[in-house]
Amino acid sequence: MLSSFQLSNQTYINAMKHVLTLTNFAADEIQHILDLSVELQESGEPVLKNKHVLFVFEKPSLRTLLGTEVAINQLGGHAVHTSPDIMLSKGKDVQFSCRESMKDTIMNVSQWCDAIFARVFSHDTLLEMAGLSPIPVVNALCEKYHPMQALADVLTIQQHFGTSQNITLTFIGDANNVACSLFECLLKLGHHVRWAGPVAYSWNETAITHFQTLASLHGGSFVWSNTPDDVLPGSDVVYTDTFVSMGEEQRAETKIAHFVGYQVNEAMMKKTAQESVFMHCQPAHRGVEVTDGVIDHPLSLVKKQAFNRMVSSKGVFASLISTEHFIQKAEVA
Repeated sequence: MLSSFQLSNQTYINAMKHVLTLTNFAADEIQHILDLSVELQESGEPVLKNKHVLFVFEKPSLRTLLGTEVAINQLGGHAVHTSPDIMLSKGKDVQFSCRESMKDTIMNVSQWCDAIFARVFSHDTLLEMAGLSPIPVVNALCEKYHPMQALADVLTIQQHFGTSQNITLTFIGDANNVACSLFECLLKLGHHVRWAGPVAYSWNETAITHFQTLASLHGGSFVWSNTPDDVLPGSDVVYTDTFVSMGEEQRAETKIAHFVGYQVNEAMMKKTAQESVFMHCQPAHRGVEVTDGVIDHPLSLVKKQAFNRMVSSKGVFASLISTEHFIQKAEVA
């Protein structure tokens, strides 16, 4: 049986088919996912009963894999796993070097499963899957975006600061996939975003224009610098991530050299001139991008962020494949 909240909010996500990025999601759609996540966490309603979500991961994962699997299980659904070598047709450009085309693989999978949750090296892989798939494809992380992390982070921020306060978040470090999705989400909700990182790993002009446009449209702001001291004062949240992402291990030593002076430590946190909270999506490299004193501080939200990886997953998959909640679907990717 649907609650009045669910009935009144069905229209928000009825149009959603794939979750590859948050780029085309409206602010009310994002907020609806977060509100639904909280409601389902509290109610435990088994809205995914008899639903199956296929997990295919090219990259290792702890929070994304286990948190989402637990979320699906708690809602009555089932997570099933397959090898990326089978699902993603490695070597597909060389005849007989792979099992079958992705088109045929997707056709089979869609008869057994209700959604695909894919963690991949290339966003192009997700686009190909979504273009072929009659069932929802959800991005569990790619080199450009991490929408699931962003939703969990914004939920964490709302739980700490409330939903009526516009906050200022400062991200220190790499201009990476986590930051991109987080910035899109925050700016669409009217918040203020700042970024500081080395010149060699800064945003390109296209990304800067995109963030500035979102800020202008929704009443927030986007400021960037290569000097942390320029953006830290007045920050409500200081956020960092690993300086070396998955797939960059071979050039770790060279890349790390650019991040000297960008470690979030106790001295840096004091430069906000207020009681700012700290966030990190994890895995964290203690002593590299953050010190023990910061990540273990009472004002660190990393534990809550990790918990909310499970909570926010509930709203995403309930919005996509729960027939009790949503009936019509038209693509928004």
